[in-house]
Amino acid sequence: MKNATFCIYAVDDDDDDRVLIETALKAYSDCEVTFFSDGEALLAELSTSPEDKLPTLILLDLDMPRVNGYEVLESLRTSPTLRSIPVLVLSGTRDEQTVRKAYELGANAFMSKPNTFLELNGLLQLTHTYWLKTVHTPKNP
Repeated sequence: MKNATFCIYAVDDDDDDRVLIETALKAYSDCEVTFFSDGEALLAELSTSPEDKLPTLILLDLDMPRVNGYEVLESLRTSPTLRSIPVLVLSGTRDEQTVRKAYELGANAFMSKPNTFLELNGLLQLTHTYWLKTVHTPKNP
């Protein structure tokens, strides 16, 4: 991990979505973004990371192979070391049952993936401002 002010882990199995998220987040020079293509890769990385190298924030897709977003949420929220990391679900669905389940499993926010890059960029700018500049978390005193 580089010496960035904020570190975001983004988990999404869609190559195009990862490129769009990375392109939008590159505008924020104080963010280092690390991508994972599934929950299994994310959990493997987190299990070997020292506490002072954990991400500031996790952007999480739900529908992924091997270990899906729900399973990631369950794992994070049952870990004393990882449960305080804010997890923002960024999903292609707006289904009420999906939204409810994500919150029940401990998501801090649920956002639907926008239809255009311009909308995605705006959403990620708001996310950056709120979660990394406004809210104070244990990793962001």
